[in-house]
Amino acid sequence: MAVWANSVTEITRGVLCAEDEDSSPQDLTYWVTPPSNGHLALQSFPGRSIQNFTQAQINKGQLVFVHTGPMSGGFNFQVTDGLNFAPRQIFSITARTLTLSLEVNRGLSIFPGSMKPLSSGDLRAVTNDADSTGNRTVTFTVISSPRLGRLVRVNSDNSTEDVSVFTQNLVSERLILYQHVDHENTGWTAEDSFTFTTSSPPAALGPEEFRITISYEITEPGRQSRLLANTGAAVKEGDKVVIGQSNLDASNLLLKLPKSQRSYYEIWFQVTSLPHHGTIMVGERNITKGKPNFSQYIVNKFGILYLHDDSESLADNFTFAVWPKQKSKSTTKPEANFLEEMFNITISPVNDQAPELKTKGLRLKVLQGNSLVVGPENLRVEDLDSPPEEIRYMIIRNPNNGILAMAHHPDIPVHHFTQADIDNSQVWFIQDGSPSSGVFYFSVTDGQHRPLYKLFHLDVIPISITLVNLTDLLLPQGQTTVPITNTHLSAMTNGKSPQITYKMTSPLQHGHLLIENQVVISFEQEDLHSGRLCYRMTDLMASEDQLYFSLFTPESNLTGQMLNIRVQPLLRVRSNLTIANRVVYPLRRKDLDATELANRTNSDPKFEVTEPPVHGRLVRRVGRGTEMENATLFSQRDIDQGWLMLHAHANLTDIDMLNDSFTFLLRADHVQPAIGHLAFSIVPPDPLCLQTFTPDVSLLVTAHNLVTSDLSRGKPVVSPGPTAKTETLGKLAQTRQQETNPWGQHRGEEPTLDGKASPTRVIWPPDTTNARPGIPTQPRESSYPLMVIVPLAVVVFLLIVTAVALCVWLLGQKVEKTKPLIKPQTNLEPTIPSSRPERSRTVPTVTVTPLLKSSSNPPVSLFRDPQSEQMVSPATEPVEKCAPWETWINLDPDMVKLCQQTNPTLKHNQYWV
Repeated sequence: MAVWANSVTEITRGVLCAEDEDSSPQDLTYWVTPPSNGHLALQSFPGRSIQNFTQAQINKGQLVFVHTGPMSGGFNFQVTDGLNFAPRQIFSITARTLTLSLEVNRGLSIFPGSMKPLSSGDLRAVTNDADSTGNRTVTFTVISSPRLGRLVRVNSDNSTEDVSVFTQNLVSERLILYQHVDHENTGWTAEDSFTFTTSSPPAALGPEEFRITISYEITEPGRQSRLLANTGAAVKEGDKVVIGQSNLDASNLLLKLPKSQRSYYEIWFQVTSLPHHGTIMVGERNITKGKPNFSQYIVNKFGILYLHDDSESLADNFTFAVWPKQKSKSTTKPEANFLEEMFNITISPVNDQAPELKTKGLRLKVLQGNSLVVGPENLRVEDLDSPPEEIRYMIIRNPNNGILAMAHHPDIPVHHFTQADIDNSQVWFIQDGSPSSGVFYFSVTDGQHRPLYKLFHLDVIPISITLVNLTDLLLPQGQTTVPITNTHLSAMTNGKSPQITYKMTSPLQHGHLLIENQVVISFEQEDLHSGRLCYRMTDLMASEDQLYFSLFTPESNLTGQMLNIRVQPLLRVRSNLTIANRVVYPLRRKDLDATELANRTNSDPKFEVTEPPVHGRLVRRVGRGTEMENATLFSQRDIDQGWLMLHAHANLTDIDMLNDSFTFLLRADHVQPAIGHLAFSIVPPDPLCLQTFTPDVSLLVTAHNLVTSDLSRGKPVVSPGPTAKTETLGKLAQTRQQETNPWGQHRGEEPTLDGKASPTRVIWPPDTTNARPGIPTQPRESSYPLMVIVPLAVVVFLLIVTAVALCVWLLGQKVEKTKPLIKPQTNLEPTIPSSRPERSRTVPTVTVTPLLKSSSNPPVSLFRDPQSEQMVSPATEPVEKCAPWETWINLDPDMVKLCQQTNPTLKHNQYWV
């Protein structure tokens, strides 16, 4: 066992223990030989040596070993139960030397005239037995007391007494203090000390010195001044107070000077910042910025006066500079070597004003059945003369829709409380669950003035359910089941319970609601969030359905709601379709495409128009002819074949665009119908692309029409003869073109060629369709090959005409009317007169001889309808003819532009040939 040298150590059961199953610890006795380095004793008599003891005494902690002599030793012992002896044993004991060390001796810094405690951070001594730190006492003994102060101990009753012996525990508890008392022998800075010894038996330390620094330069917590006195002053509101030497004393600044020079100096003050709520007076003179100085002598003998201005202020201050001034010099503040501090003034308020209500709207909004704190933002009364604890409220009439209660007793109505209770969130309003709003009537006072009576409103916000999402449910065409999620249907409530239940109020007409394949008539909000709820359509003849439902919570309900369920057509619809006004637009697959539906159902989807366009109509070509009819029912095949057209006729006066649409019902085999619509925008036609041909310009030259331009007479030569219907149609087309001519010509005027040539007149073939002739159309994409054929034909024709004209002019420079030359012709390409001008130095007269058709092999034109040929008698003379307007639908847009170009103006000495 290890023990400390020259110490008393307890022998515990952990180091010495004997056991016997047949004997108790009281019966087990130890017989020992005398230890070689100490003796064994009982705790109660450590100085009396013993030779025997029991196991019970060891277990109770009564056996100790007192070390003396050698550092190593021990004793022999033998245990007996009264009948038997155990073998002899050796118990070894090793002693260790106790070491004491002074770990901290930092000293103390203190402001003159003050008292400061010593702490373990200033003075600390420790031993090397860390295990028994709490049981070992370290004692300090003062052998030389401090000169300029004294050491005192603070008793339990806060009284103090001088002390010369103290322990480390008292130092650690900050109960030992140093007090500076000798001001006369202390200058601006001084040193003090005391000498002490340290002991913890058997260890001890020699004398040590503890140094104490006393200085006005020391800054201590809670002390802001370096002057001997700068305590501030207290004054009542509107009153005055004298500031004397006990409040303001800077005479310690003279201690900075040598003792021999101190009599030649005096202390002067200069107020650098005047008080905000009062005035400083020196005698009969006010301290101002122009005269801010006074001396310590005046403060000591007469004092200076502070006069409060009776404002509702609780504190004031002024700032001053202070310095030692040589008596023979002026009172000007030096640029250095001065001290600047602030003098604080505490103002005690006088209750001379009534409380003032600061809250403008006395109103509290609370949710039905909830509780809400009444805070200072709802009810606040201020009184600069009284603290919040003295502003008292009294309830004159209680709320009619709840109670006012304190936070710690929410079930007990309260009738009195203070502004401090409101500021600390202690006043609550407990709403009773009724939907009606209420009020309570109260008074408030500070106890000195008449009460203020007010009415406080309590607005109740009813518990409600709000639908935050109600979006149509789209069922893809061809499917029968679709999930209903929170993106379609979602609600929220401001009540306490977030559980929302949806209940159907009438059965679905064409389907069922399912949760995990089970038909339900009610569901929860969680079913919508998880996607467990779905709708299944059972009637494949319906295109829509409606879910009528109501919403319920334990506190509220919302009735009369409907979710619309629509079948979404399996269709691709163009979203930015723009068509020109009064122009026939052929609908294409890129505009309406139900190909996927056709492939899935192996059928030709049908479109049934339920709402036609407002500013136009849908027409469809009948068969392969040119007859057109209004389209109320069409198929995807009609669109793919280009038989369906959209003709807009809107009034676009003063507007640039007009939106329109038509609605249809899309049907296919074995799937439910779906409602869809095609939206489009109507814009004015482009003049460059949509210029129409006038009846005065020939559209086509074939074996059946004779084009003769007599430049010398300016008169067209046209073979007589079409039917009256043809002439009427030509006039109708001419009139329509003149009304809608986009090139700026006046109504009723025919276009001319520089005033020198008249264009040939066109007589239109008979009408064989129901569609209106002369309506401009937008070209089809399938007519692009004509872009190459037509220009080549025009060039060939111009070369032939030019060659014939030159030959005639060279032979006789006269014009002869040539008889028609009948030649069979099997392949005549359609030609269009070129608008390119030809130069000529003279003005020739050209006669064009038409090629008459052969009865055996009639010519075929790409631009003519075979039906129109049958309407012309073989005996009828050839006339100028043009294919019906439907034939031009297949022209390429660029080709239409080429055919619609106007003749440019001819320059001087230029003529058309």
